[in-house]
Amino acid sequence: MEIIIRPSDIKDASGLCELYSQPLAQSQTLQLPLPTLSSWQKRLTDIPEGVYSYVAEVDGKIVGNIGFQHSQRPRTKHCASFGLGVHDDYHGLGIGRQLIETVIELADNWLNVHRIQIEVNTDNEKAIGLYKKLGFVIEGKAIDSCFRHGEYIDTYFMARVKNKL
Repeated sequence: MEIIIRPSDIKDASGLCELYSQPLAQSQTLQLPLPTLSSWQKRLTDIPEGVYSYVAEVDGKIVGNIGFQHSQRPRTKHCASFGLGVHDDYHGLGIGRQLIETVIELADNWLNVHRIQIEVNTDNEKAIGLYKKLGFVIEGKAIDSCFRHGEYIDTYFMARVKNKL
């Protein structure tokens, strides 16, 4: 199986809409259920400065997405964060890893980003394990910080600080 990682394009809106309509993608990201095609078209048309969006594609199907946000504020310009989603049918195939490695390479070698920070649901053990393998550490826990399926859940603050690995 060949996984192609490339920048997102307006033509990816339908595939992203499908990806984020999946039950796990809805539960483990901050996306709302039942995204509309027009909302994804707008997001892909109006990408703000400092935001980089990539998709993972297998046999012409969008199976993963990462949005990488490089802070544009002067005192936090050394920081960035990301949000990631993988199609439910493609978990465990290395897609998330390849997407994260893409933005780590961008951060380390092109944007001079020193710190990449993320939030992850505390019950998302597979994602936490992957982040740890890629050099992220848990820095703290936010109680009741996310609302999902009618209840509050906790999230971890994780970060990867370059040269502190």
